[in-house]
Amino acid sequence: MEDIYIGVDGGATKSKVRVEKSDGTLLGVAIGGPANITRMPVEKAWDAIYAALNEVLEPHNISLANKNYKFHIGLGLAGCELPDVRADYLNQSHSFTTIKLTSDAHVACLGAHNGADGEIIIIGTGVVGYQIQGDVDNRVSGWGFPHDDEGGGAWLGLEAARLTFQSLDHRITASPLLEDVFAFFENDLNQFVTWANRASSSEFGRLAPLVIKHSQQGDDLAIQLMKKAALAVDLVGSALMKTQKQKNKSLPCALFGGIAPFVEPWLSAELRARLVPRKGDANVGAILMIKQVMRKDCSPD
Repeated sequence: MEDIYIGVDGGATKSKVRVEKSDGTLLGVAIGGPANITRMPVEKAWDAIYAALNEVLEPHNISLANKNYKFHIGLGLAGCELPDVRADYLNQSHSFTTIKLTSDAHVACLGAHNGADGEIIIIGTGVVGYQIQGDVDNRVSGWGFPHDDEGGGAWLGLEAARLTFQSLDHRITASPLLEDVFAFFENDLNQFVTWANRASSSEFGRLAPLVIKHSQQGDDLAIQLMKKAALAVDLVGSALMKTQKQKNKSLPCALFGGIAPFVEPWLSAELRARLVPRKGDANVGAILMIKQVMRKDCSPD
C-alpha cells in the first residue's frame, strides 16, 4: 500500500493542490476554485479541492477509491479560524486516511522557510502576517474584509470605488484612475452603485489592477493608495518584529500574494531589509505539515 501526500493552499480567489508520492516524486499541481470556508459553503470549498486533486490523479490512473493507496492531506485554508466553520468543514465525508486543517498563512510560512523559523506577509485579496518560532505561532491582521485586511487587493479596490463616488459628485477632482474605475462599469452609475453594495472582497479586488496600472503611469491618486497600502503592510511587519524572541536578530520574512510585487517597492527600508526569497509555496508547506503529523503519529510515546 502506497502513501500519497496532498498539500492544499486554499484562498479567496483560488486553491492550489500539490500531490507527491511517499518518496517525494511530484505527481502534479493543479489550480481549482476558491476555498475560503468562511466566505463560501464548505461543500463548495471541498468541491474545488476535489476537482483540482482529480485533475492531478487521473493522468496517473489513480483514484481516491483505490484501496492500494493511502491519501494524506494537509489543508491550509483561508477562513478556518472560526471554530464552528472548522468543525463543519472537517465533519464532511472525505476520502483521506489522515487530514490536518490549518490556515493558509501557516502553511505559507512553513513552505517559505522549508519548515524553519521565519515570517511571511501575504499581500493578496487580503493581508496577513504570520510568524513561526519553534512551537509558537503568531498572526497579525487578516481578520476579514472590510473591517481589516488594509493594504490588500480588496482594500485597494474599495478605496478606488470610494474615491470614484466622491469624484462623480464633485467632492474631489477626477483622475485617470477614477475615470477608468467608472469606465469599468460602462460609465453607468446605477450599475456601479448596485455592484458596490453587493460586492464581495474578491469582486472589490478586481479593481486593484487599475490602481496598480495607474500608479505605474504616475497617477498621483493611485500612487497615494499604493503608499497607504505599503504603510499598512509596514505596520504588520512591525507588529511581527515585536513578538520575536531574539530582539538582536531579525527573522527572515518572505512575501506572498499577487499584490506583493507591486507594494514591495513602497515598503519601508526596515522591512525590505528583512525580506528573503521564499523557498517553497504554501502547498509545499501543507505537505510538510501533513508529513510532520505522520511522523508524530508514528513516533513512540
